[in-house]
Amino acid sequence: MLGFHMGDGLFAVSAAIDALIVCGVVAWAVRFRPGWRRIAAAAVLALGALLLKGIAMVAAGLDRPFGVAHVLWLDLVVVVPLAALLLGLLTWRSGGLLVRLAVVLGLLLAPVGAYASFVEPNRLVVERADVPVDAARAGERPIRVGVLSDIQFEHVGEHERNAVRRLMAERPDVILLPGDYHQGSRASFERELPRMRALFARLRAPGGVFAVQGDQESVADARRIFAGTGVRLLVNETARTRVGDRRLTIGGNEKHDRGRAARGLSDALERRPGERDVRILLTHHPDPILRLAPDTRIDLVVAGHTHGGQFQLPLIGPLRTASRVGRTIGAGGLHELDGRRIYVSRGVGVERGQAPKLRFRAPPEISILDVG
Repeated sequence: MLGFHMGDGLFAVSAAIDALIVCGVVAWAVRFRPGWRRIAAAAVLALGALLLKGIAMVAAGLDRPFGVAHVLWLDLVVVVPLAALLLGLLTWRSGGLLVRLAVVLGLLLAPVGAYASFVEPNRLVVERADVPVDAARAGERPIRVGVLSDIQFEHVGEHERNAVRRLMAERPDVILLPGDYHQGSRASFERELPRMRALFARLRAPGGVFAVQGDQESVADARRIFAGTGVRLLVNETARTRVGDRRLTIGGNEKHDRGRAARGLSDALERRPGERDVRILLTHHPDPILRLAPDTRIDLVVAGHTHGGQFQLPLIGPLRTASRVGRTIGAGGLHELDGRRIYVSRGVGVERGQAPKLRFRAPPEISILDVG
């Protein structure tokens, strides 16, 4: 799923340089009986050396926010454990309790990094939620909505095919795709296009399969991806479908959901006459929920984009979700905000490019929503 690219090699070189700097300073600090003053002075020297290396990173083009995050991640889960190991080897008998505690904590970061980088990104789970609707729009049975968000692959592989298989095994009535399908070079897109079409052509549901544009593709590219697959791309438009005795109206936003056309779509879903249809707004970003009135006629907003933050700390949640809805909603799942219901999928893939390809306490998911 994750693969190795030239950019990963640059980050590996960066981590190796950091390891040499930090471990060299640790060795100097404990050459004689270690003390916290000596270790503090060593830390200052290490930070100065890392600052110089940071200047070299900018020159190498690794200065984007995701690139900086990648370097910090490798420093945290590779360099710090190596430094802790060296510190332990040099001071375990002579060092005090605090030194030993620092060694143990530093070493524990290595298995955390291994799990977040190589285990959880592939640990696909099925998330389920029951979404109530007004009694006037109830039917004989709930509508089963399958959500497959942020697949975000560079190459179609077993992880992506498994996500489609597991979604289809749930026998959804309707399938929604909230954007971000391919993330990679233009050459990679062209090579993968036949495999992308074959992948999405496997999605079938009685009420239809509907998609919107994400951040990673233009509308034109999204149309090419879904050409001949049976997936309907919604670009600031609505679709009506029927499942058993239930009628659904699904509106789909373009990526730039703050534009006039996107606002017009939300207004149209609000004003459309009729009281019996279930209304769903499908959007890549969760932010449109903030523009809806507290007494909105839209029964559910379905979104992706945040990946659940990809890295969630205990008691804190995600450090960043790239959304204005807040960390609680951006972390994923079904939420209610002043009577407005939204489901945010953590998605199937990971952020690529310069970003560290990891997940921690935010496993990839396919989502099954039983709507009223």
